[in-house]
Amino acid sequence: MAIFCLRVPLSPWLIKSPPLKLIPLRILCTAQPSLDDKEQLLHLPARKWEPFRKKKVVMRVGYVGTDYRGLQLQRDEHELSTIENELEAAIFKAGGIRDSNYGDLHKIAWARSSRTDKGVHSLATMISLKMEIPEDAWKEDPNGIALAKCVNSYLPDNIKVFSILPSQKSFDPRRECNLRKYSYLLPAEIIGINSHFTEAENNCHISDFNSILNCFEGEHPFHNYTQRSKYRSQIPPRQTARNGRMPIRAKSHDESSTSDEIEESDVEEDSRIDETTTVNNEETSSGFGEPLVDSCDSQGNSLKDQSSNAVRARWLYEPDKTDRISASHFRKIFCCSCGRLENSMGFVYIEISIWGESFMLHQIRKMVGTAVAVKRKLIPRDILTLSLSKFSRIVLPLAPSEVLILRGNTFILRKMPGNITRPEMLTMVESEEILKAVDKFYTSVMLPQVSKFFDPSKSPWKEWVENLDANTSIPDAELDEVRNAWKLWKEKLQINRTISASAMGQ
Repeated sequence: MAIFCLRVPLSPWLIKSPPLKLIPLRILCTAQPSLDDKEQLLHLPARKWEPFRKKKVVMRVGYVGTDYRGLQLQRDEHELSTIENELEAAIFKAGGIRDSNYGDLHKIAWARSSRTDKGVHSLATMISLKMEIPEDAWKEDPNGIALAKCVNSYLPDNIKVFSILPSQKSFDPRRECNLRKYSYLLPAEIIGINSHFTEAENNCHISDFNSILNCFEGEHPFHNYTQRSKYRSQIPPRQTARNGRMPIRAKSHDESSTSDEIEESDVEEDSRIDETTTVNNEETSSGFGEPLVDSCDSQGNSLKDQSSNAVRARWLYEPDKTDRISASHFRKIFCCSCGRLENSMGFVYIEISIWGESFMLHQIRKMVGTAVAVKRKLIPRDILTLSLSKFSRIVLPLAPSEVLILRGNTFILRKMPGNITRPEMLTMVESEEILKAVDKFYTSVMLPQVSKFFDPSKSPWKEWVENLDANTSIPDAELDEVRNAWKLWKEKLQINRTISASAMGQ
């Protein structure tokens, strides 16, 4: 008769005083257990450690965002929770947050490497905080797996902490993150690949799509791929009449972090920005208001009921104070390409890899939406060049969020010469043990859930493709005007460069 045996090691710091003699727990069965039986055997009581001191730590977190309103914690009442709501509660239950600090992330200096919106997933979100830790927390555990397991015992299966490591006080996960790696899993049929195609035909389609995606690489103004107003320099608040100085008002943790992240970091999918709202009169007065460019429904799809006489592409001949492009609209893309065909749950898809320093609101999804529209020949290929000119204003489609994943990132000390990375961050991104746990979570939890969105005949793709085919085209007259203006601008730019070079040589 088969014997099934399970050993569960108990770490010393998980046992409250007085100390107990540690005995391995052995569970015996008289028959080979099924998978469900094993899961029941492994479902042991959740554990809580005895806090010893407060220490700044960094966590690597992964999650499937389908059932959540996004990463960032929100205190309002809602049927859907956020990832940080779940994390805060789990860390508190595990002993990592004191009662007096629970409910106020500012007190524990909570910071994140990036944010994601509803439906977006992650395998590499880094979160730093001041945590109550047990004595000898990392003894014989250099990768911080034991602490992570304790927190995970209070988390749902679709959220996982891979590691918790000690960090230096000066560590800033957002500012030190210099590369973010996103993946977008696109059903192959969306770009014209069918099941009856030969390998040569498939390769031809993939090669053509790659040539489109590669156009985004380099440093460009991506103002047409976001809601531009979120990245402009804000007009200073009105001064007081008494002394002409701005009133001092303490910012909450959420307010301060939001203003910083929108301006300087990765805010792909900010859950607190509702693009269906109407912008102020100054923006709409330009005749090419941003609502048309960035309007979308709750699923991120372009709205169908757009005015047929609305301008969809134009050139900004003169400076417009209400529609300025600043350095914040420029982003550097290191890689934008797709790989070979892959299969999950019977659905064929391709993985688009987009690597960059940081991304603006909806930037990745608009890049993918535009690339798909070009591949489907709904808009001309030169729209890619035109849309990346700072004087163009062009309406671009927004792809669904359900298959967007933050895959990885790298970190450097920006104020230090050379590419120096903190030891704990090297461990987070390179440790074989941690990467193995990340891969297991991706293959066993994330991919099976995300695969539900690979069927091109169902939501979100069916409606999105219908809207894309019906509403993406741009009138030829508008495109011709933008093309001619772009050519004149390039000619003038080349003449000015030649004159400057001649002046330098004299």
